[in-house]
Amino acid sequence: MSKKPELKDLPGVGPKLEEKLRAAGVKTVLNMSRAKADKLAEKVEGLSESGAAKLIKAAQGLIPEAAPKKAEKKPEKKAAPKKKPKKAARKKKPKVEVPLRVQNTDQRLLNIAQQKKKHKPRFRHEQAHRWIRVSDSWRKLRGIDSATREKRKGRIAMVSSGYRTPKAVRNLHPSLYVEVRVHRASELEELDPDVHAVRIASTVGFRKRQEIMAAADAKLLRVLNPGRGEEIEEEDLFTDLDLEED
Repeated sequence: MSKKPELKDLPGVGPKLEEKLRAAGVKTVLNMSRAKADKLAEKVEGLSESGAAKLIKAAQGLIPEAAPKKAEKKPEKKAAPKKKPKKAARKKKPKVEVPLRVQNTDQRLLNIAQQKKKHKPRFRHEQAHRWIRVSDSWRKLRGIDSATREKRKGRIAMVSSGYRTPKAVRNLHPSLYVEVRVHRASELEELDPDVHAVRIASTVGFRKRQEIMAAADAKLLRVLNPGRGEEIEEEDLFTDLDLEED
C-alpha cells in the first residue's frame, strides 16, 4: 500500500507552519484540499491568501479524488422538429371528359386557321364600288389587260389559294364538328354523332327534310339548319276554325 500523504509532504510546509495549520483545524491533507483560501488565511497567522491557495492546490494534487469534479455536460436534447401544420386537403376537381371531336382536332392547325381568317380580305367584284348594277359577289377576272388580275398595287385583293386554311381544319364548324352536307336520309348511316354535324342541302324539299330530321334524331346527330317546325296542314287549319265558330 502506498504511504498516506501528510501535511509535511506539501511544498513550503515546515514544522512551525504545520503546527499553525493543526491549530487552525487542518490536520490532514484531505482537510487541506477541501479548505477555502480566504478562510484559511484568516485562521493561520503569517499565511497569505495566495499562499493558502497554492497549498490547497498542492493538496488536491496529492488526493485527485478530492479535486472538485467538473460538471459533466449532459448531452443536449435535440429539440423535436416542429410539425408543420397540415395543409387543408384540396378538393380534387372532377375530370372533365374531352369530347372526341376536340381530341381529333390539331389545336396548332386550328390556331393557324384563326389567324389567317383575321387577315383574310373581303373579296368583291372588281367594279362593285363603281356601278350599282354590279353585285358584290366575286367573279373571276378574265381580261388580258386587267390590272387586278396582274395584282398591281392599289387594286382589290384577288382570290388565291394562299388565303386558304389548313386542309385538316377547313370544313370544321366553329363547334369543331365536321360539317356534312346531306341530301337524303340514307347518307346519315355512316356518320358519327360525336364527330359529325349535318347541314341539309337547300335543294331538299319539305318531305325529305322531315325524313332527314327523323333519322338524325334517331342517331343523335346535330342538324345545323333544322328550319321551321312542321307546318299546319290545311285540313287541320279549317278544323280549328270551325271549332272556334261553334
